[in-house]
Amino acid sequence: MKILRTTALALTMSSVCVTGSQAAVTQVEGQAGGGIVPWGLLSAGKPTVSATWVDTGDYTLSSVALQGSIANWVELSYAQITFDTGRHPKHDGLTGTALDPNGEWLLAKVDVDVIGAKVKVLDMNDTLPAVAVGFQFKKTNVTDTFLNAMGADDTGMDFYVAVTKILPIASRKLLLNGTIRATKGNQLGILGFGSKWEDDYQAEFETSIGVFLNDKTVVGLEYRMKPDNIAPLKEEDWGDLFFAYFPSKNMAIVAAAAVFGDIAAAEHGAAGGNNFGLDQRGLYLQVQTNF
Repeated sequence: MKILRTTALALTMSSVCVTGSQAAVTQVEGQAGGGIVPWGLLSAGKPTVSATWVDTGDYTLSSVALQGSIANWVELSYAQITFDTGRHPKHDGLTGTALDPNGEWLLAKVDVDVIGAKVKVLDMNDTLPAVAVGFQFKKTNVTDTFLNAMGADDTGMDFYVAVTKILPIASRKLLLNGTIRATKGNQLGILGFGSKWEDDYQAEFETSIGVFLNDKTVVGLEYRMKPDNIAPLKEEDWGDLFFAYFPSKNMAIVAAAAVFGDIAAAEHGAAGGNNFGLDQRGLYLQVQTNF
């Protein structure tokens, strides 16, 4: 399997909530949390627009998002994630099983629309954690050829409960988050939902751990378990190691090393095209602000 060494740059204008020692940025699907995990905290409330760009050299991953909270009780969000290998027949001069009937690569460019809502269940206090429940409705435009071959759907719904607590540890503060997600999504939904091999909801665990070095600086890690629905294309769990700096309540600068496994764990060419086996490892820089 090809291992790519990648550098990714993301510039994001999104929501930041810094209240005392609480901090949440916008996760990849558009909701308040860490980079890849939604938290039990809501967004800051003000309307938020975000734009993210990641370039691995072998593909790009970009997103735009809108987000905001109502009465500090309900968070609403929309995001569009775009995965683009940059590989098209006119560039590579290829024909055959790698192409769908329209002459495009099966995974040349895929958009995923994500509509989300999160509802606060409990506020965080000295003894209780913040608790929220949420959903994400997703629709992918990956080709029908791919969906039919894998027996996957083009729409799906994720449901989750997230619990977040900040604890004093010596002179520091420790942020702990645990999320349980029910999902059928293949690679967040980029490759559709469910398959002919596995079409039931899977319960997956996600976590974020952060240590506040001071009121403006957080270091930590995240881990996100993923379902493995498509037998020929093994899906791996995601993780990242991050450093976040909050110069103000309206801005955050985040650098992270991310290990996202493979978009489709097959040898290049094994499934009819060398757009399989793409590795999702990289470094990213994220800058965020709210209105």
